[in-house]
Amino acid sequence: MAHKTYPSALWITVVLLVCTLTSCAGYVPGRQTYWDHQVKELCEKDGGMTILERIRISRADVERGIQPRVWILGKRFIGAAVRELAHPDALVHYEENHTVIREMNPSVGRTELVFIRRKDGATIGKYVYYGRGGGDFPTGLTHDSSFLCPTTTEMAAATDGLFIVEGE
Repeated sequence: MAHKTYPSALWITVVLLVCTLTSCAGYVPGRQTYWDHQVKELCEKDGGMTILERIRISRADVERGIQPRVWILGKRFIGAAVRELAHPDALVHYEENHTVIREMNPSVGRTELVFIRRKDGATIGKYVYYGRGGGDFPTGLTHDSSFLCPTTTEMAAATDGLFIVEGE
């Protein structure tokens, strides 16, 4: 009868250590924190809303929904839609310009929404935000985390500022 040999505890430890180290390949602790800090700095420089002109909208048009409305944290905001999805009678729509700052994991980008008055094509405002997506460990097992600056709540409130509702 042949004698069975089993791997030594040292061999098992070495294999487990190599597997553990290779599973962490590419993971750099703090890279999310680093890129979140970069996003905050970029956001402080030019992030947020710039309103060049406010648009008057009647209460009836608000109720008809010609400009989209969104509920965030129990508050209703008036917004705008991208041109292709805007209501046919919308007073304002936006165009989106996206710039990739970092393509690798985590990805970082800058998005500028340019708000345009429908009747004459004039730019009435712009909103700039920055975002980070990914950089999680372990990757591929769950949805990637993300970080936005300014937040979506701040964006909704700022976009709402484009409009003056007549009768209020």
